[in-house]
Amino acid sequence: MNELVQIHGDEQSRVDPNLPDAGLPPVVGVQSRCVFRASRDAPELADTLGYTYHHHVDMACWRGRLYVGWNACQRDEDVWPSRELFSTSEDGVNWTAPAEMFPQGVSTCLRMYFYLAPAGRMLLIAGLRCDRSKTSEDAKAALVVREIRADHTLGDVFTLQPPAGAVPHPPMFETAGDRGFVESCRSLLADTVFLEQQDRGRLLGDRRMKWHDPAAWPGGKVPGDNEKWVAGKAFSFFRRPDGAIVGVSKMGWTTISFDDGRTWQQPAVPPTLVTGKAKVWSQQTADGRFALVYNPSARNRFPLIVVTGEDGVNFRDMRIVQGELPIQRYAGADRSIGPQYVRGISRWSDDGSRAGENAMWLVYSMSKEDIWVSRVNLPIKPDETGTVTDSFQDWNLYCPKWAGITDTGGALRLENRDPYDHASATRVFPECERLRLRFEVLPESIHRSPLQIDVRGKIGAARPIRISLEPDGRCWSQSGADRLSLGLCAPGRWLGFDIDADARAGQFSIAIDGQPVLRDAPFAEPAASLHRITFRTGEHRGIGGKNPVPAGTDRPVNATVVSIRDVRVGTE
Repeated sequence: MNELVQIHGDEQSRVDPNLPDAGLPPVVGVQSRCVFRASRDAPELADTLGYTYHHHVDMACWRGRLYVGWNACQRDEDVWPSRELFSTSEDGVNWTAPAEMFPQGVSTCLRMYFYLAPAGRMLLIAGLRCDRSKTSEDAKAALVVREIRADHTLGDVFTLQPPAGAVPHPPMFETAGDRGFVESCRSLLADTVFLEQQDRGRLLGDRRMKWHDPAAWPGGKVPGDNEKWVAGKAFSFFRRPDGAIVGVSKMGWTTISFDDGRTWQQPAVPPTLVTGKAKVWSQQTADGRFALVYNPSARNRFPLIVVTGEDGVNFRDMRIVQGELPIQRYAGADRSIGPQYVRGISRWSDDGSRAGENAMWLVYSMSKEDIWVSRVNLPIKPDETGTVTDSFQDWNLYCPKWAGITDTGGALRLENRDPYDHASATRVFPECERLRLRFEVLPESIHRSPLQIDVRGKIGAARPIRISLEPDGRCWSQSGADRLSLGLCAPGRWLGFDIDADARAGQFSIAIDGQPVLRDAPFAEPAASLHRITFRTGEHRGIGGKNPVPAGTDRPVNATVVSIRDVRVGTE
C-alpha cells in the first residue's frame, strides 16, 4: 500500500479564512487550557523575567505526569536572550511554574526534547548553544542531555553530540558514572527516525534521509519549493498497520519507509492535505486509530483541526481542536498569529503511565506567545448523536491561564481575570431544526465584559440566538438588527432560561424563570440548523490579530464569575 495520506470530505472546501475557527464545527469534548501565559507587566505570574516569545514545543508522559517543553526568548524568535523551559502536571489542568531544562546559555531549541530509551530511562535533550547569535536550524548539530529521574528531578548535564571546532561544552555523556544512562544516550543516537524530526535531518549528518539534499531530487530542485522551505522540516512519524512508517513535515511534504527508516520514498505533497509552514502532527492514537492535526491553510496558522482514520491513509471528519484566536499582546520579529507548531505525545516520549485515560494530548503555542494544551477524548467524536446529559464530560472548554473552569458538582463554574481573553464552555448537541433548550445561570459577578450566550449553527459563523448578561445587571438578546431587552438579571441568584427555536421559521422565544420575555423573534442571523450552545465571559470576537497592549495593563483584573447547571436539550 504505497498511497500517501488522503483527506476525505467537503470540509476543506468550506474553510473560511476570515473566521478564527474557519467556520467548521468542533470535535466534541475538547478541553483546552493555557499552560503558560506571557506577561511583561506581571512576570511573577509568568516566567519571572517577563519574556514574551514562547514557542518550539514538545510534550511527554513520564511516571504519571505530563511534561511540556518549549523555548522562551525575550521578544523575538530565536534571538538571544533565550532559554528552554518545561512545566509538568498530574491532571492536565494545574501546571507547575516553568523551570529551566538546562542552565541558560547552555541550550537552544529543538523540535523535540523528550526521549524514552528502550531501557526505560527518560532523557531530556536540547541543542547545544555555541554562541549568542540568532539560532539557525541549519547550524544545529551538537546536543546536550540530562536525565529526568523517576522522582522527576533532573540529572547532571552532559554533551550528547559534540560541536565542531573548539567550542566549550559540558562533559561527554560517556564520562557519566551511570552505565544505564550512557547506554540510553547511545540508544538515542542510534535512533535515526527520532532524530529525523529535527529540520532536514541535521542531527544525523551523513545518516539523514537523502531527500534533505536538493541535489538528490530530479533536476536537483524540490518542485515548487525554495531554499528556505526544503521538504523535511519538522517531521512527525507514525507506523501504519502494514508496518510502513509515514513521515509528514511542514507544508504537507509526506514520505514513506518500508524498511524501518533505512530508506525513504521521494516526498510528495498529497493534493488533499492543505497546510502551510506550521507543523503537521501525526500519530496513532491509543484506541488504534490515526490522527493528523494541523492548520488547514497554506497562509493562516489558524484554526487547529484534526482529521482521523482507520488505516493511516484515509482521513476524514475535519473538526476544530482550537478555534479561538485571542490578540497577540506583544510585538516581536517573525511571529505569526494562531495556535501553531502542534505536537502530541510521541512514541518516543510516552512511558504508558496514563494509557487508561483514553485521551490524545496536544501542545501548541498561541501566536508564539502563550503555551496551550488540548485534551481530546478518545475515540475522537466528530458529532454528537446521543442525549445531552448534565455531567459536563463532553463539554468543550477554553480556559486561559488567568481563568478557571471547574465542575463544582452539578454546576460548571467559569471564573475569568484576564483583561485580554475570555473563558468559554460549549456543549455540542445533535444537529437539529427544532430546539428546546433549558439551562440555569448564576451570575455571581460580572466585570468589564458581559456573559454572552450563543446558540450556533454547525457550519459557518452564524449565531442565530444571542443572549448577553451585562455588568449593569441588564439582559439583552439580538433579533435581526434589533437589540431587545429581556429585563434585569441581578447577580447572586440562579436564573432559569427556556429557549424554543425553529430554524425553518428562523424564529426563537425565550422565557426567564418561567416568564415569557420574548416571543417568535427573528434570528439574529439565518441558520439552516442548530448545533451547539456557548457560554462565554466576554464579547464575541473574530480574528484577534497583532494588537500590542498598553504597558501596565497586562495584569489580572477583577474576576467575572458565573455558574451553569441543569442544561437540558431537546432536538428534532
